[in-house]
Amino acid sequence: IRVTWHVKLRASYSLDSPVVARPLAGDVLQVVGRFNRWLKIDRDGETAWLADWVDYTRLDQAPAGQDSASEQTQSDIDNCCFVNRLCQREQEWVDGYWAYQRNECPASSQLQTTAPGGGGHPLVIEGSPLIIGLITDTLDQLRARSQKWYDYVISAADRIIEKEDLDAFGAARTSERTVLVAPYSWLVLRTDYEGNLASNMALLVHEACHIHRHEAGFEYNGYTMIDEELACTEQENAVLRDTVAPHLQMAAGPGTAYCEDDLSNHPQCASYRIQAAEGA
Repeated sequence: IRVTWHVKLRASYSLDSPVVARPLAGDVLQVVGRFNRWLKIDRDGETAWLADWVDYTRLDQAPAGQDSASEQTQSDIDNCCFVNRLCQREQEWVDGYWAYQRNECPASSQLQTTAPGGGGHPLVIEGSPLIIGLITDTLDQLRARSQKWYDYVISAADRIIEKEDLDAFGAARTSERTVLVAPYSWLVLRTDYEGNLASNMALLVHEACHIHRHEAGFEYNGYTMIDEELACTEQENAVLRDTVAPHLQMAAGPGTAYCEDDLSNHPQCASYRIQAAEGA
């Protein structure tokens, strides 16, 4: 690959790993493997790792004995750029990825699944490679920052599933012990990856809260909706207070935090008020 911007190569496949090199725009790097959303780079016999979401261009030629991108095996393909279109610019690669997931090129969408314990976590993560990588990183971060909140999530959810048509950032199928999450593009709205991980830790805790309350016997209906949303929002606030820096707590804070004071009059709480009134 040829990198388009100055990038950082790290000692391992983690943003917490030390930077070992800083290639400049235009430098060519030899990719010899992949793990989640990280590319394994060979540097004269030494290994380094590059985040796959940085801007780079695939080169047409590959060393002898190694397949080029256009000759990848079917199991490796997750982008229409590998199948029926020539992609050169970064946006074309992004568009090609999402076109593949929507079955818009001559190959079926390959949403992947981690087995229980896959990625080092005792639950199933199902979705695109982007989502699997993001949720795995989120759980890694949560476990590193707070074993208590990590246990809170994994004791509630058996599965985390990407749902492309979800009209929210997340939802819980409480009776199935399943957390649904929106597509990757919904969950990485911030420019800094740490902020995205913080907001997704809060999201997983919120949905785990709904599952825990269901299993404790609480009903979720028009009478109780506001109380439960506020209880789970407070859990979001709590995990952010416990695990991230103050500047991230507000930026990654929950969307219903504004409903904590006056539910009866605040205009931004209208949807909760209306649904509760209809239920009652």
